[in-house]
Amino acid sequence: MRDTDRRERVRRAWQQLATAGARRTLARGMVIDALAGTSAHLSITAIHQKVAEQRPEINISTVHRTVAFLAEHAVVHQLAWPGEARYGLCADPHVHAICEECGTISEIPAPSLAHAVAAAGDATRYDIGQAGLTLFGRCPACR
Repeated sequence: MRDTDRRERVRRAWQQLATAGARRTLARGMVIDALAGTSAHLSITAIHQKVAEQRPEINISTVHRTVAFLAEHAVVHQLAWPGEARYGLCADPHVHAICEECGTISEIPAPSLAHAVAAAGDATRYDIGQAGLTLFGRCPACR
């Protein structure tokens, strides 16, 4: 990931928190930075490992509370995962595609599926949001 992309992701996260009236804290900054530095979705344990490399005094319970706070403010999103949930920074609206064979996670821009989501809503009369939408299949490498 390019450093300019990382900085932009961090900037957007802080902007979103500022809009919500949330203050800057060391733990929030460390978690945001850990997630901004990867395109992967990380577990609480993996986030804590990245944070602890620079700030070992920040314990895993602080990371857990911080991630929960960031999720409440839509700065991060949760991806249900067997064992331990994974988290990623919210950037542009997207849905996840997960390979059932190797576990690779790809992000699909939400507009790509807007028609299908609207059709599902029409068929069920639900007001369907795209948050948390996950598709399963096989990636090109596993086909």
